[in-house]
Amino acid sequence: MGVKVGSTRFTDQAYADDGALFTDCLSKWPEILTTFDAAAETMRLHTSWQKTKIQNIGHGTQPSSVYMQASGQTVVAVNQFLYLGSASNSDGRSTREIHHWISIASGIMGRLSNVRQQSRLSLATKLRVYNLLVLSVLMY
Repeated sequence: MGVKVGSTRFTDQAYADDGALFTDCLSKWPEILTTFDAAAETMRLHTSWQKTKIQNIGHGTQPSSVYMQASGQTVVAVNQFLYLGSASNSDGRSTREIHHWISIASGIMGRLSNVRQQSRLSLATKLRVYNLLVLSVLMY
C-alpha cells in the first residue's frame, strides 16, 4: 500500500495541492524539479509549471528562472510568493505579513463596537466573541 519515492514509502497521500522544495545550491534546481515531477507522476499528480515558482529566502543571491526542457516551460524566480495563505518574502522577514494580520484584526475589532457596548451581554460572552473573531485572526 502507498507509493515509494526513493527510499521513503508514502501511505497517507489522498490529495496534494501545494509543496515546498529546498536546496542550498542554485544549480540543482533543474534536477530537483525534474525529480519532483517524476515522483509526482508516480502518484498520478501533475506539476503545474505555470504556478511553480523559485524563491530565495533569507540569504544568498536571487536565483534565476529555470527552463524545464522536458515540458518546455520556464519556472519563474520571484521575490514574494503567496504560500498556504501567507506571503513569503525573499528577505526572510515577516514584518509585512504581521502588519497585514494586525490590520485585519483591528478592522474586526472596530466592527465589534456594538458588541462591546451591549449591556445585556456578559463579560464572558464578550471575551469569547473577542477570542473567536479577533485573536484567532491575529494569531493566524
